[in-house]
This record gives sequence, C-alpha cells and structure tokens, in this order.
Amino acid sequence: RRLEAAAASPPSGAGPPPPPTVVESDTYRLEFDGASGLLSTITNRKSGATTSLAVEWGWYNSSVGGCTAYGADVPVSARLPPCDDQKSGAYIFRPNSSTFFYPGAPATPTVEVVKGNLVTEVHQKFSPWASHVVRLYEGRAYVEVEWTAGPIPDDTPWFPAVAHDKKNASRPLPNRWGKEVVVRYSSGLKSAGTFYTDSNGKEMVKRMYNRRGPSYPHPYNISEPVAGNYYPVNALISLDDGTHELTVLTDVSQAGASLADGSLELMVHRRLQDDDSRGVQEPLNETMCGCNDVGADPGKMGAHGHEGDGGCECAGLTVRGRHWLIFDEVAAAHATRREISEALNFPPLVALTPAAAPPRAPSKSALSKALPPNVKLVTLTSNYAATHGGQLLLRLSHLYQAGEHPTLATPVTVNLEEVFGEAGLKITAATETTLTANRPAAAADAAKHAWTTHAPNAAVAAQLAEVKAKAYEEKVPFAYPSVTLRPMEVRTFLASFA
Repeated sequence: RRLEAAAASPPSGAGPPPPPTVVESDTYRLEFDGASGLLSTITNRKSGATTSLAVEWGWYNSSVGGCTAYGADVPVSARLPPCDDQKSGAYIFRPNSSTFFYPGAPATPTVEVVKGNLVTEVHQKFSPWASHVVRLYEGRAYVEVEWTAGPIPDDTPWFPAVAHDKKNASRPLPNRWGKEVVVRYSSGLKSAGTFYTDSNGKEMVKRMYNRRGPSYPHPYNISEPVAGNYYPVNALISLDDGTHELTVLTDVSQAGASLADGSLELMVHRRLQDDDSRGVQEPLNETMCGCNDVGADPGKMGAHGHEGDGGCECAGLTVRGRHWLIFDEVAAAHATRREISEALNFPPLVALTPAAAPPRAPSKSALSKALPPNVKLVTLTSNYAATHGGQLLLRLSHLYQAGEHPTLATPVTVNLEEVFGEAGLKITAATETTLTANRPAAAADAAKHAWTTHAPNAAVAAQLAEVKAKAYEEKVPFAYPSVTLRPMEVRTFLASFA
C-alpha cells in the first residue's frame, strides 16, 4: 500500500493550476480536478463511455414553518401559498429553500490516494462531519463511495449570528439550523429532467422533475421545489441520455431526487431542531448519548433528556454507508445493476470457527447446477415443514423487469431436478402455491375476482398499452420439474427433498 497526498493548490496568480489526480482499475478511470479537489471525470474503460462527474456534499436548511422560496421554474398555483406552518421533522422533509449549503465553512476537499494491488482508494474530507472514500476494485464493475456523515453540528458557527443574548447584546446566540445532509452526483448526461427509482427493490419507476404521472391533473403545481421531487430509494436510482446511464445503488433505504439535468442526489443523514407535530413530540435530533432536548441548559438533563426536563451536551450521531456507482451504455448498465445490487444488499454471511476445529472444504455448493443469471433463489427453508408434512418452502424470482434488457429480461425456464440434484438436497416433488404458501396456486387463480376497470384519460390508456406491449401476460403453467419465470415474477412451491 502506498499513500500519495495530492499537492495543495497554489495561491491565485502563482502559476498554472496543479495537475489532476488520476486513478484507475481494469474497469474505471477517475480524474480529480487539481484545483477544486472534486472528482471531475469518469470513464468506463471497457465500453469507452466517458462523462464529467462530481461528488459533492451539502445540506438543506430544515423549515421551522413559514415561507418557502421558489425558483422561477416552479409553477406555484395561487391555491398553494408558499407559507405554511408545517415544520421539517421525523415524518416530514421540508427545506425552507432550494439552497444547497456546503457542509461547514467553504473549503477545498482534501485528496489522498492509497494504492494497493487490488484496490485503489481516494480519501476526501469536506469538513469534520462530511467525508468519503472512493474505491476502485480490480475485477469489479462499479465505483464504491463509502460516505461518513456526522456528527452533524446543531450550531452553524460559520454563518453570521442572527440573534444575541438579551442580557449581553455583544454575545451572539447559537445558530441552531436543522440540517438535511445530502450527497450529490452531478454528471454531464442530458437526462431531460427524467430519472428512475426502484419500487421496493423491484421495477424501476419513471420520475420527472416537477411533474407527476398521467393520472394526476396537469399542469401539476409544485408546492415544495426540493421535497416535491424527492422519492423513496430502496435499492437504486438512475438516469440516462438514451445512450449512457449513471446508476447509484444504496445499501439502505434513502430518499433521492434529480433536481438538475444529469444530477442524482441522496439524503444520507439529518439533524433537526423542531418537531413536525406528527406524533413523536420531539425533534429528530439523535445524539451519541441519547439526549435530544434542544435548547435546554447544559448539565441539566433530567430522567430521560427528551421531555423538556433538562438537557445535555452530546455529539450527534455519525452514520456510514456505501453507494455503488455504475456508468456504462444503457443495456450493459441494466445488466450489471441487478447483479451487483444482490451483492450489495445480500452479501455472504461471515462465519468463524475455532482454530482447533477440523479443517473444512474451502467451498461447496448445495446446488448441482447454477441457476440462470436472471434467476434468484429467494427462499429455501424448513421453518414451516412441520405444518406442511415435511415439505420445504421454495421460492424463485426473476431479477429483471420487462423491457429492461434485450436478453436477460425475457422468460426463463428452470429445471428443478437439474438444480437440486445433489445428495442431501435432491428434489423429488413440488407443488406451486400462493406467495405465502397458504393455498395451492391453482385454487387461488380460480377464485380471483375479475375487476372491471377503465383508464381515467387518454394518457393513462396510452401508458397501460405501452406496459402491456412489453409484458409477458400469459403465465406458463407449472409442470414439474420445469418452472418458467416471467420478468419480475416470483413463484413459490412446497417441495419434497430426499
């Protein structure tokens, strides 16, 4: 391992800017600007795709009720005044403006490179409470950004004080600003205000800046320019320009948006100063010692520290997580993102054994044949065998959605006897059931109610027709031992094993 510290920027007028810092693996090449310290370019070495890309930290100021500042591009209706008593809190995200503040006093992030045989790291520190490590792994089709946020200060000393002590006019009071901390990825892709977020880790849902789907009235009036464009992100968020795609995968559920062309951002941490009046009855101000009584005098914490009976001085929580970035041609990115999302969210379990224990075989699979690359073994458990005559619960799912990839997003057939043919896990019979295995699938299908529906407008009808054209609507009946999975389909069985 070798540590290389990037050269400090010379003072203005002291000569040419410092050269960029370049790191690469067998898949990606990254370039960091010598003057700003920010990531500036990403190149996929296998496909040749390249674009500008910056990783930035910032925060939005939490609203404590009142007016929200709108940009000229926000179509605010006369029915929706910009002033409201709603505060940002545990159940509400509502910044009081679209300003993306730097995490602390403005500074140039540090750049330190650590090189190894298999991994190259770039350590960047934006402030004492906002930093990340960018990693390139040999043989891996992603760029890892391991971010660390916190402890977020409840005070904001780098801004001029707005209030002073009544007893001492020369003594400024703390600027207690609630902070919604965000990591932003800004690329050069022309995404035309369109991006995609996953629905509970499954299908990707199309999102559009300052717009909603065709079932909403148009024009849709945005009352919150930032929060009104945020969506849940359970697994991944992406955008593309029709040729290349940028995808960010998360290891936990977060909130995400695209507020500018080519830009994706994810909220990674929050520390707020007011309650949103949604039931918790305390601000979202978690600390390392469990005290969140904002504004109480230091050293006077009562029995609980959150019921208005005192206060304490304690650092806020520090949170760490990972984002995996994919930049490639659209079809290749679609193929890669599903595969590595499984690796990020369902990693292998680490097991330890005493040193004196007998040595085990270095690797062993209970499957006699690998599953197709677009099929996942979701469940194989004996937890319910006692109520099912000794049968095991078996679930298989298709990883891709219809239209996501030219070959991987098509129906696939699996022969259960070929997959489960090993001694000790040899399948002998299987019956398809509902997802929860509480009744046979055939009986559930026969009892389904035929709903009479209609599209509320022509745009919704066109959207339904587009989905139907891509979908594989006809379910292939199960005939043991072969099961056919359509895109995104999950099928459940009660199986007997010898």
